[in-house]
Amino acid sequence: MIKIISLTITFICLNVIFVQASQNLFSSIDQMIINCQYEQAILLIQQLQEKSDPKSSDYLQMQIIKSNALKALGRHRQALDVLLAYTPMINNYPPDIQVRFYNTLGSLYRYLSQMKKSSLFLQKALTIARQSRHTLLFCETLNEIGLLYGDHFDKSHYYQSAIDAFEKAIQFSHQLSKNYFHAQLMIHLAKVYVKKNAKNHTKKSIQTINNARNYVSKLSDTFRKGCLLLEIAHLYGMLAKKSKKEDRSSWIYQSHQICLDVENINEKINDSRLASKLYYQMGEIYEGTNQFDEAITLTKKSIFFAQQTNNSYDLYMNYWQLGRLYRKSGKINKAINYYNKAIQVLAPMREQIYHSDLTKQNLFNQKIKPVYLELSEIYFNLAAANTESDEKYKKFIQNAWLTMDEVKSAELEDIFNDPCVTYQKENNLQLNNHLKSVAIIYFIPFPEQPAMIMRMPNGFMHLRLKIETKVFNKMIYKLRKEIPDWGIFEEDAAKLYDLIISPIYKDLKKQHIKTLVIASDGAMRLLPISIFFSPDEKFLIEEFEIVTIPALHLTRLGKTNRKTPNGLFCGITQGHTFGKLRFEALPHISKELETIKKIVPGDVFIDEGFTESNLKSNIADKRYSIVHLATHGEFGSIPEKTFLVAHKSKLTMNSLEKLIKKSQSSSIDLLTLSACQTAIGDERAAFGLAGGAIKAGAKCAIATLWSVDDYASQKIISEFYHNVYKKHYSKAKAMQQAQLTLIERVQFWHPAVWSAFLVIGNWF
Repeated sequence: MIKIISLTITFICLNVIFVQASQNLFSSIDQMIINCQYEQAILLIQQLQEKSDPKSSDYLQMQIIKSNALKALGRHRQALDVLLAYTPMINNYPPDIQVRFYNTLGSLYRYLSQMKKSSLFLQKALTIARQSRHTLLFCETLNEIGLLYGDHFDKSHYYQSAIDAFEKAIQFSHQLSKNYFHAQLMIHLAKVYVKKNAKNHTKKSIQTINNARNYVSKLSDTFRKGCLLLEIAHLYGMLAKKSKKEDRSSWIYQSHQICLDVENINEKINDSRLASKLYYQMGEIYEGTNQFDEAITLTKKSIFFAQQTNNSYDLYMNYWQLGRLYRKSGKINKAINYYNKAIQVLAPMREQIYHSDLTKQNLFNQKIKPVYLELSEIYFNLAAANTESDEKYKKFIQNAWLTMDEVKSAELEDIFNDPCVTYQKENNLQLNNHLKSVAIIYFIPFPEQPAMIMRMPNGFMHLRLKIETKVFNKMIYKLRKEIPDWGIFEEDAAKLYDLIISPIYKDLKKQHIKTLVIASDGAMRLLPISIFFSPDEKFLIEEFEIVTIPALHLTRLGKTNRKTPNGLFCGITQGHTFGKLRFEALPHISKELETIKKIVPGDVFIDEGFTESNLKSNIADKRYSIVHLATHGEFGSIPEKTFLVAHKSKLTMNSLEKLIKKSQSSSIDLLTLSACQTAIGDERAAFGLAGGAIKAGAKCAIATLWSVDDYASQKIISEFYHNVYKKHYSKAKAMQQAQLTLIERVQFWHPAVWSAFLVIGNWF
């Protein structure tokens, strides 16, 4: 009996020790989250979970914290996987855990641009929080709802919903002792007003910012207070950018004054993290007022403190800022050095930046791409200044080219949320490849004036287009909208020919160019250059074969298998509905596949036969060189908006990639996406269309920029296959000849019919 009592007491003591250790770990985790040390927090959580019951409330709480830490690191799908397994059993847990669970899910789906799912989970959280009368959870949920609708502030009803959510949360948070949370809510409300930028909301913007400033100023001097004040300083900076010239100086002054207040706080607390953020922001203010020397000094101070705290993101932003400042100061070599440092730091942490702040629309174009564009333009300008020295010119123009190639890889990784999408290791197109009768053209949308770099058989060329980038983009958008609707296009198409082709036409002819290989960027991705209209009223496709590539190193060379081709041909002829999306029937698809089957042997699956499971069972067992999918589909700027229509389901690019990689073939020669379209007006979607072939594992893809009449599609696609596999034309020539057969017929002359078809990737 004594032994039993002794063992019981020992167990209780050990349990108390374990609980105390767990509480210490929880305290450490909380502190790490506050300090943005997410990786360390995840490691500690894993240690704690090893000694916990997976079905306990504590364990799920740790999973929620872990999911939020992963979200902060940009690993949103991984964070989602952590929680989804608990969805069927979440009702078995206490209300407070249910609310935090649904809030985290809602937040994750918000970051993944799935607004409906996000809203659904947040409304569940709100209902439970309201029923449990838990004020903090109620306010936390309203905050998440405000953030969700604030992401879509351009829609008036969402904008008002965001304001209502934040105002109600602020009202109830007065009852709490969570001062920093209350302050953050006030700042979130101010952000919504500032972002809207409507004249009648200017006074409200100023009032909400001032209210937040007054409240935060009364808090104790801590790192968190300093960060909140810097957020407010940034809001004043946003007002300055949106205001008239005569009002800007007062907002800049207010922003600067807050920075001085933060500097005083940091003299007391001596926090390197806060110092880094402070001096970066002060450097940004001085940059805006063209005080470059002062801005450089402040930015260097920020770098010093960022290095002490090993903060990669702050280092990246500072290196970029210092690169800009040296460039504006005319110190080009130093600028190049810091731009390269920024890119070097950026590479391993791009995923975190891609999804770090949805309050900024298209973060990639704001925080990633400009670094590469600015560095590329430095090299471009140096090349233009050294045309008399072949060695220097070649060095600088290649650097400009390779920098743009690198940003295209980064963008594809962002679009498909896949760091492996651009990893190709065999037989890629290189700058030093000598390609007879081929001109490779890179369009670069520099901020002020677009440019082109060309690789001809006898060397490099460069060209600045004689037009402002903003004007150029408007022309592209206008034309892109008109063509699919059979609009008038000749005047704008002729202007584009004059801007882009006329200056290089003599060189193209002198070097006997037959094929134009186009790597587009910016608005030019939306438009096939085949429609450019010459002074003698000929389309560019009538003179040149035209190919699209996402980037040099993402283009795989190699001959097409014409001796023993084998195709997997799938199609949907029936109409389909997915939610609000309605896809019309495609009656000519059957004939398209029937005609192609006579040219190339293979297996055909139509309508009920075109299922993912059917594809899976066939593609794993047979050696296909062609995968032909004649169906509706859409390419958006994010993976969730990119899919093909199979029988009663959607086939995502991720699913297609997995299927193709199960094929016995080392790679697919040709992937044809017939009847698909990109999201209209979305440059990234158009680029994703080109990148989709890379992701799926195909050397070449045939795809369309917009939906085309399925009769015309059947004619072009059938002719293309006949030209490749019977006449043994290159894919580029095969598509050119197929398009010319329609141009020659009056009823099909308009580019709405034929120009949407692109040859993407390997054109041989």
